[in-house]
Amino acid sequence: MKFNDLARKAAKGSAPLSYGGSVNPEDMIRFSLAYGAEGADEIERLCKQHGWHEDGLLENGKRVAPLARWAAACIAYGRGGIASLQRLLTNRTLATFAIAVLTEVRTEPCVAVLLDYCLSTTPLSDEPGDPFWQALSALNSLTSFDDGLVITHEQREKLRDLVIETFAGANTPFQQTLCLCALRGAPIEGALEWAQAQTVVDAGAMRAKTAAIKSLQRRLSGSFKPPSAEQKRQIRRQRALDV
Repeated sequence: MKFNDLARKAAKGSAPLSYGGSVNPEDMIRFSLAYGAEGADEIERLCKQHGWHEDGLLENGKRVAPLARWAAACIAYGRGGIASLQRLLTNRTLATFAIAVLTEVRTEPCVAVLLDYCLSTTPLSDEPGDPFWQALSALNSLTSFDDGLVITHEQREKLRDLVIETFAGANTPFQQTLCLCALRGAPIEGALEWAQAQTVVDAGAMRAKTAAIKSLQRRLSGSFKPPSAEQKRQIRRQRALDV
């Protein structure tokens, strides 16, 4: 994305420009990653110029993207990096937006921040949109697939323990499924044995358990070799085609 593209998108569309024009959150995240502090200044300028909405719920009941909150997360990253996003996690209004940006930044320090967040907080809701569940979903996205991040031994231990503790209090099939999926990112002693010992009845959770066991067995085998950078790119391309 060229620097002027975001302003063009923000000024485009038949709806009121306070709705964001043709800007979407992914545009802002990519812009923030590409242009850093300069990009943050531009996002802030456009947000003020067009009056982007905070909560996305208008007085007439219509919902639009809460671009002002997306802007806050992108501005934080552009100016202060991962440390600024970590500070936003303490604000439940902005936490989900910070988590989304961390997922796209996609580096090992992002995993560290998300792990620490999950280990230091608890879900306030069983809804998937609760920041805790979104952070665990982000960890799953970042570490569970063959093209994912290679995390440290200590982080694998933390992720394994987080999954086990969270699963013990899981109230819904979604939560059980997410825990079992996220466990794939922790190929470490105790993870496979724990997964094999769990009893689940929901069909989705059963599939997640089977997938977790197969993934852990493969990753823990002496013959497993992580894919190369090129192989990871091919895996990502294929996944995009499968969506």
